Amino acid sequence: MLQSGCNNSLCSFLLFKLTMRLLRILLVASIVLICGNANAKKYPKPIQKRIDKAIKSAFGAEEVKFEDLPEASFDITSFPGIQKVSVSKLINEGNEIGVAGFASSKGKNDLFDYLVLFDESMTIKKVVILVYRSSYGGEIMAKYWLKQFEGKYNGEQFEFNKDIDSISGATISAPAITNGIKSLSLLMVHLKETGKL
Repeated sequence: MLQSGCNNSLCSFLLFKLTMRLLRILLVASIVLICGNANAKKYPKPIQKRIDKAIKSAFGAEEVKFEDLPEASFDITSFPGIQKVSVSKLINEGNEIGVAGFASSKGKNDLFDYLVLFDESMTIKKVVILVYRSSYGGEIMAKYWLKQFEGKYNGEQFEFNKDIDSISGATISAPAITNGIKSLSLLMVHLKETGKL
């Protein structure tokens, strides 16, 4: 009987220690989440690195602030082939240097996410695939193929297999991203012309 009483108090003590340890972990995690949220990045680290590299390549800027355009301020229904669109002004040292358009388009089975960087006149500076989920069509991630979109403006010269070369292995994804980038280009010019950018 005496021994089981010791076990009960030992169990109570261990349970108390475990509870206190869990409370400390929760407290630290809460502080990190609350304090870290102010400077939290919008994207996972590998994707953020691609975004930063693309911006540096297109604009030569190291530190860029994203000034997001509220989604309610634009309607994508008249711009086919794009989903999950977000638009951000790019600010460097207090000056607007361009615009980032994030969008998704659908390949054969899955959505893929990409970034299109525009200069102040809404001419495309760079295109980067951020996330490609399908096991087919990944050839569209090739930098040499994406480079053909650079310099295009307002959806002009986007005819697939004429202005935009096809790429082997991406018979569905290549036209899908071409249409998506064209729609995003048209949207950006529309936002600029209506004073929203």
